[in-house]
Amino acid sequence: MMGALFLYVITSIRFTPLTSCSLEGMENDKLIAPDGMGIEYRLKYLVDRTADDIKVCSNVCDAYMKKRPLAKALMSPVWDAKLLCFIRLFATRRKEFEFELTLHTSRGVDTVNAKLDVIEETTRSLNEQFVYSHFCPNRALILVPGWIL
Repeated sequence: MMGALFLYVITSIRFTPLTSCSLEGMENDKLIAPDGMGIEYRLKYLVDRTADDIKVCSNVCDAYMKKRPLAKALMSPVWDAKLLCFIRLFATRRKEFEFELTLHTSRGVDTVNAKLDVIEETTRSLNEQFVYSHFCPNRALILVPGWIL
């Protein structure tokens, strides 16, 4: 029973995308996190760890599948514990991937917010310069002293 549940969970995790977007072609993939590492290195480390975990899990699943039905039945609590550890491990790995992508996204949003603040200040400054101007259709720009739009 636990083996079937484990296989269901692993396949559902494997075929569910982590995000709807790909990092490929992103302009800000060179952003550096507060610890000095970029997203590429952080994800490479996670991918390598996850690949090793998948290999170990695959070996455990192969060992389980090679057991005879009687051995599976008698040793089911042991196998349940082993497979449950892998379920927790892969759930943790998924959270780590989501965290890294969220961290990367938030750094990009912070950069965009800083640029928007500069644009807002520039726009405000331009609005203050043209506060006394008045545009008339079919005529030139007319400056009216003391008149506020």
